[in-house]
Amino acid sequence: MERLILLRSAAMRPLLRLLLLTVLLSLGSCSKPVDPQTSAQKFFEQIAAGQADAAYQSAAFGFKAQRSSAVFAAAAKDMGLTDYAGAEWDKPERDGRTTTIRVKIKTTGGTAIPLIVTLIKESGTWKVFSLRSPPTGDTGTSENRFSLVGKAPAFADAVTKPIPPENEIRQLVRENLLRFNEAIASQSFDAFYESVAVHWQDQLTKGQLQRAFQPFIDKKINIAGIGQATPVFDTPPSVNSEGLLIVSGHYDTSPYRVRFAMRFYYELPAWKLFGLDVDLVN
Repeated sequence: MERLILLRSAAMRPLLRLLLLTVLLSLGSCSKPVDPQTSAQKFFEQIAAGQADAAYQSAAFGFKAQRSSAVFAAAAKDMGLTDYAGAEWDKPERDGRTTTIRVKIKTTGGTAIPLIVTLIKESGTWKVFSLRSPPTGDTGTSENRFSLVGKAPAFADAVTKPIPPENEIRQLVRENLLRFNEAIASQSFDAFYESVAVHWQDQLTKGQLQRAFQPFIDKKINIAGIGQATPVFDTPPSVNSEGLLIVSGHYDTSPYRVRFAMRFYYELPAWKLFGLDVDLVN
């Protein structure tokens, strides 16, 4: 009996070593979760290292839904992010699954690029959701550095136009976003293009508009739910010094929470879309 026990003990040693190894590997994999600032810093470092596509792939769903990898890479280069040499980070401001960090990007050429980086937590990981410029003096709101915005004419009469009633602004937002959704469903932005301000058409081709929002088509995005929802304005709508009506807010819809930022230019007899930014949070 004693010899049988010894044989069993010897046979169990490899199994015990295997279990011990499994435990050690498991403990090693339980590393400290990456914080939002570290995730954002890696994002910029990847761009600087010529790995713009890797940075793009690491971003949040809502970020990738708005632009292709090629458009992102081109915009990052135009912004000077490929010359990233370091950054000055403010204290992160966290609100549930969202973290906002103000940062001043330093480039190899000595330029400073102020940005507001928003990250959201997806699948347990902090991912870049948007890159925006700091608020302007005119509106107090920040702008997505990747959005399509027209440049107002040098002499704009619309600055003298009063701000429309809030119910009319809500209708403007709803109608334009539903037209935007129809363009996605039809896989063509031709009709949408014809509905925007003529002054914006002068600065934007149908092809540019189509390419800018092609990722929405590729991902079969559907935001039709906003038709039965009420938009919530983040700040009171206002007319800036260029005569543009500035509106930003969100819809608490499903499966996406739709964030929007719009600019409208007054072309007799109505306000027409002059810039559009749509963010999705799933």
